[in-house]
Amino acid sequence: MNAKLKLFCLFFVVCTLTYLYKKSKSVESELFMSNVEALASGENGGIIRCNGIGSLDCPQTQSKAYRIWYQ
Repeated sequence: MNAKLKLFCLFFVVCTLTYLYKKSKSVESELFMSNVEALASGENGGIIRCNGIGSLDCPQTQSKAYRIWYQ
C-alpha cells in the first residue's frame, strides 16, 4: 500500500509540473507573437491587403481572409 501511495504522489507531481511548464510556455509565445505583430505593422499604418478566404480577420473589410499583408 505504501509503494502505491508513493507512486501516485510521484505521478501527481510529474503531471502538475508538466502542466505548469506548458502553461508558462504558452503565455510566453502569446507575448512573443503580439510583439512580432506590433513590429510588423510599423508606425505609419501603411497599406493592408487581404487575400483569400480563411480564418484571419481582415482589418479593412472585417471579413475572413487567408493572408494579410502589411506594406
